Amino acid sequence: MRLAFAHKLVLNRWALGEFGMETFADPSETLGTEPREGLDECNVDWFHHDLCRIPPEKRPGLPDDVLLAHDQAIVSVTRRLNESRLRHGKRPIQWKYFQYLSLLFTETYLERYFTEPEALRASLNGVISSYNDAIPAGHVSDRLESLPIGPDARGQLNKLAFWMATGSGKTLLMHAHILRYAELVRKHGQAQHLNRILLLTPNEGLSRQHLEEFEIAGISASIFSKDGGDLFQRGGVEILDVHKLADDMGDKTVAVSALEGPQPGSDRRRAPGCVVR
Repeated sequence: MRLAFAHKLVLNRWALGEFGMETFADPSETLGTEPREGLDECNVDWFHHDLCRIPPEKRPGLPDDVLLAHDQAIVSVTRRLNESRLRHGKRPIQWKYFQYLSLLFTETYLERYFTEPEALRASLNGVISSYNDAIPAGHVSDRLESLPIGPDARGQLNKLAFWMATGSGKTLLMHAHILRYAELVRKHGQAQHLNRILLLTPNEGLSRQHLEEFEIAGISASIFSKDGGDLFQRGGVEILDVHKLADDMGDKTVAVSALEGPQPGSDRRRAPGCVVR
């Protein structure tokens, strides 16, 4: 029996489960066939009001006040993006419900990641166990404690991926996520551990396009250059064509190992970065 990829997304099941949902059809039922978009007179997103209609017992980890805090974080980062977009003569962002939920799911995950990683891992393992009980034996997922990454929970939880359709606003969501991640890193005293943000693109043309879009978003960015100075003390986002990655350094390529942290002999702490593809 071949299991469809969509049925293997354990993290998606976890995120939906935090809101008492089982499938992505549930949010549209909660928000209505024509959910209200935009902000109310108190600068609270209408999607927040709709989500608060979910009975509290179905979302014990996300009471109304926590949802409101997450909403205001989304509103704040959206305002920052829109202020820059308006200066460049672009239309302001108004999120669709699935885009708002993407931001909300990430906000929920990252807040747990920074504040209670062990509890987050235990919660994810519970979802993995339920998932494994319902599928053929050949498709089971490993519990996180069994993965050979080390005892620190954050080391097993520091990767997120988004699977979204063409034209669904992935670039705008990426901008919001980059800004919000940087804010959370500073908020939780981890800024010294973020040594770089890399955007990997499929070709040079898209690299240039992303550079222009970062400027419109008000996010500092540059095309990656291995000869541009210190590999580990730059600000902003570095954009790199994935075809320029290689096992070893070359005239036109950069070794993957050079992007992973300080080189042997450096007295700087080896720290993870943020990679977006």
